[in-house]
Amino acid sequence: MVLNIRIFQQSERNCIFRLFFYIMMKGGIYMDIDSLKASKKTDQLFLVCVDHYNTSHATFYYYKKEEKWELVLQTPALIGQRGMGEGKEGARQTPIGEYTFGKLMGIAPDPGTIMPYHQITEDDYWCGEQYYNEFVDEKTMDHSHCTKENDEHLIDYAKPYEYTAFFNYNKECIKGKGSAYFFHCFGTHDYTMGCVALHHDIVKYLFTMIDEKTIMIIDSYDNLYKY
Repeated sequence: MVLNIRIFQQSERNCIFRLFFYIMMKGGIYMDIDSLKASKKTDQLFLVCVDHYNTSHATFYYYKKEEKWELVLQTPALIGQRGMGEGKEGARQTPIGEYTFGKLMGIAPDPGTIMPYHQITEDDYWCGEQYYNEFVDEKTMDHSHCTKENDEHLIDYAKPYEYTAFFNYNKECIKGKGSAYFFHCFGTHDYTMGCVALHHDIVKYLFTMIDEKTIMIIDSYDNLYKY
């Protein structure tokens, strides 16, 4: 007997993995998250996924590893008005990539976070000028050289920023690359300006789970294999 054994090339293996991942994720059932390189760096993964980039509606998945990876929740999410893409000032796109979380804050009291939590006050801004892509507390920082025209006065965003977390996009604070990309509650529109938004109760719950190693991946189902 002659065995006809075929060794798949890397490109073919990637294609097979993408198809398998897509089918499993779209079915809303367990996926072997161990297949992702990111799974070796954390025990909590947030996945924000779309079928195609030109949409403001995504699906959010929370996977956690105890003894093995388990799907904890799956829920609708809102992303940028112009979908996913390159993050930059005014793009209104949610930046594709892999991120950890930085500052956790909110207008509401601390829900019981693992990471430090800041309750937003009238003095708090996210700066788009002098301290580009940085949190500013006017009680402790000199904000006098900023016009504030490109800042977000955080307390003004009562509904979405009841709970909001900076995911570490452009943490180098390069001007023009984009600022104030947050993970926050639903607002009043069916899109965001580039952030990721979920239902208030889910964000509140996830704030009690997020730690410094939690990773959020934002991309299409077809490209998750890259992470």
